[in-house]
Parts: sequence; structure tokens; C-alpha cells
Amino acid sequence: MRVLGVDPGLTRCGVGVVDGTPGRPLTMVGVGVIRTPAEEEIGPRLLRVEQGIEAWLDEHRPELVAVERVFAQHNVRTVMGTAQASAVAMLCATRRGIPVTLHTPSEVKAAVTGSGRADKAQVTAMVTRLLRLAEPPKPADAADALALAICHIWRGATTNRLAAAVATAKQTAPPSAHHQGVPPMIAFVQGPVAAVTAGSAVVEVGGVGMLVKCTPRTLGTLRIGEPARLTTALIVKEDSLTLYGFADEDERATFEVLLTASGVAATMALGMLAVFTPDELRRIVAQGDAKSLTAVPRIGPKLAQKLLLEYKDKLGAPSGAVPAQKPLAAGPAPWSEQLHAALVGLGYAAREADEAVTAVTPEAEEQTTTDVGALLKAALRTLNRTR
Repeated sequence: MRVLGVDPGLTRCGVGVVDGTPGRPLTMVGVGVIRTPAEEEIGPRLLRVEQGIEAWLDEHRPELVAVERVFAQHNVRTVMGTAQASAVAMLCATRRGIPVTLHTPSEVKAAVTGSGRADKAQVTAMVTRLLRLAEPPKPADAADALALAICHIWRGATTNRLAAAVATAKQTAPPSAHHQGVPPMIAFVQGPVAAVTAGSAVVEVGGVGMLVKCTPRTLGTLRIGEPARLTTALIVKEDSLTLYGFADEDERATFEVLLTASGVAATMALGMLAVFTPDELRRIVAQGDAKSLTAVPRIGPKLAQKLLLEYKDKLGAPSGAVPAQKPLAAGPAPWSEQLHAALVGLGYAAREADEAVTAVTPEAEEQTTTDVGALLKAALRTLNRTR
């Protein structure tokens, strides 16, 4: 596939052409920048951008054009010029019948460097490496255009297929089949565990490693190399597809209900399930226990009260006594490292996590079998008291 990447801009519009297919070496066909004088009127400048892009389309004949999606900025004049240049690029491609795809900056960074927060220097370094260039492409606009092309070659086709499947699922599934924002697309993953980190696991499914975000409690039950089955919920956003894994169907259903409250994103919903079991959450809501809910990071007294009202009659009644937590089996890292990683994953600073680990050490030493889930709760209570 040959892709023309366009990093839109009025003063400098980056353009780069890359040949390649997923899983094979990539080849840079061409890279450059279309420049327009800042002192010129907007009309002639846009005409220059159009003529430049048309020349690149004539010379390289790409199969697809990937354009960076424009986001609002504080400088209205700058963002307007960028949006206008973006529209020109899309118009040029569409006029020729060439498909156009938009990619967000964070999506491009994640595809090329592995991190959606990478800076321009890191993106340029990875582009240079992936395309096996003798020197980094300059200026940064040129490197960004190549990164856009690489991003689409590696992720575009898959993202488009998944998005189309999700859209079909939303249209065909009855309203009761899923909760808002969580389409029932991937019901579960099953296979050997390839990796376990502080906040996620990789499960091999048919030769493909599926990255699944889980609670510390669920992660503690997984062992590298051993088979596992996790029920899942797929969260689809404009610039990402994220899979969340759960120990059982009850935990997933609870997660989906938690997401129905305004202002609750997937990270906060997973945080609630990291602190409480589904039945404990039902009990908290049934008893109107806002204080217990504030043990979850980023949930203060006001939000706790609001959530209790929103979840009333949604989570259902608690099923008798709260079951004892299943002890987390000892992993490759000591309990202190697991607990520290879980607290940092929930949003606490490393210093706060260190203090919480120290506070619960006496309790850990008294346990015959280390129960990291119980220690996590104790640590969160300690942190909550210091607020």
C-alpha cells in the first residue's frame, strides 16, 4: 500500500509518502514541505497548498491519503489556518476518488513510538529508524507526515474494520443488549497469558497478543504461560480501541453499569472495581455509604453522593453476605511491588504509594498467605485518611 501522509499547516504543510504493508519493512518514497509566505493573504496561500498537494498526488499516485485530525487550540488563528489546510488536502484527494483517513496526534504517536505522549524528537527518531533513513527528516512537519503514513499502514485498515464491525453491532443489537458506550463486540478472550504488568495483561488468542486492562485483583490470578479466560468489554473512542478484562460476567456487567453515570470514564469504573467487588458496590449503593466510595481515587464526597443517586436501582440488591476475597496468588514480584504498582496505576504518586505500603506491612506480615487484594483495600483506607 502507498500512503501519502499530510501534516496540515499554512506556513508549513508536511507531506510524506510511504510504501508498505503491516508486518513488513517500510520504504520512504518521498518527503517534503509545502511552504507559503506568512505575509500573503489566506486565499493565495490556500491555493499554493492545493497546488503543492496536487503535484504530490500526480507524482506519487498514492492509494490513500492520511491527514492529521485538527484539534482546538488556544490560538484561534493558528487552528483555523491548520483546519483550512486540512480541508484542502481532503478536497484534493476526494476529487480524485482517493480515500481519506484522519488520525489524531496521540494515535500517530502511539503507533510509531508506543506512547501517545511521545514528543516530536521521539517521533522523529522512530520514523528515522523505521524507514532506515541515513538522517532524520527535517523539519518536524516532514517527519510528522511520514509518521501519519506509517500509522495508517500499520493501524488504519484494522481500525477501520473494527470500527465498521462496532457500528454494525450498534445498529443490529437491541437496546437491552448492551450499555451505553460498551458494545458487545468481543465477549471474552481465552488463551495462554503472555505477559502481566501493573495494569494490564497480554493474552495470546490465535497467535495475536490481546492487551487487556484489568484490576489488580484479576491480574493476581493470572500466570504467565498458563491458560486464562477473561470476559471483556471493548471501549471504542475516536482515536482508540481499548479492551478491559474481568474475572467473571458479574464484574463486567457491573463495569458497564458504572459507565452509565455522567462523568465516569473507563479508568474510574475500573478503579471502583479495583477497590470493591461488585457485591460490595451494591451494598454501598443500597446503604447510601458515600464515605466508603471516597476510597476510590478521584472520587470526593460530592461526586460520591452524585454517583449514589445515579446508581440507585441500577446495580441491583446485594446478594447476602459479601464473599471473602479470593487471595491473589504470589506472582513473580513480591507483594510490596505488586501493591505499589497497583496504587500508582490507580493514580497515586510514588511517594504516597511508598507510604501506604509501609503502613500495611505489619498486616502483610501477619498473613499466612499474602492477600494483595485485602492489602490494597487497607492501603486505600490509609491514603483516604490522609486526604
